[in-house]
Amino acid sequence: MGFAPCFSVKDTAASIAFYKKLGFDVDSSTAKPGDDIHMLFYQGEFCTMLYSNDDLKNWLPVLADAPIGFAGMHYLGVDGLEEVYDHIAQHAEIIKPLTEDHTGVRLFYFRDIDGYVIGVNEKSTVNVG
Repeated sequence: MGFAPCFSVKDTAASIAFYKKLGFDVDSSTAKPGDDIHMLFYQGEFCTMLYSNDDLKNWLPVLADAPIGFAGMHYLGVDGLEEVYDHIAQHAEIIKPLTEDHTGVRLFYFRDIDGYVIGVNEKSTVNVG
C-alpha cells in the first residue's frame, strides 16, 4: 500500500453519516476501545481514515494548531462516474461540476463537511484513486 490518508474531522459521527449518504462504507472494527478512528471505503476499496480532530491532536501534539481541512485535494477513482456524480451532488457541495481536463479525463470535485476537497474520476481512465 502507498499512502493511507487520514482526515482530521470535527465530529466523526457527522462525517460518517455524510460519507454514508454519498455511498461510502465505514469500518470501525480496527479501532481499539476509546479510539475514534474509522476506515472509509468506496466500491469496496480503501480510501482514507476518519479521525477525531481532538484525538488526533492528542496523538500528535505537533498538529495542535493545525486547522481542519487543508490546501490541496484527494482523488477517488470510481466506476460509473455519471451515476456517482448524480448521487454525490444530492448530498454534497459540488465545487467543480463534471468536466473534462486537458488530458481528456472526466472528473468533478466536491467538498466534504470539514473542508476537504475530493476529485472524482472514472477509475478506468486514469490510475488515480
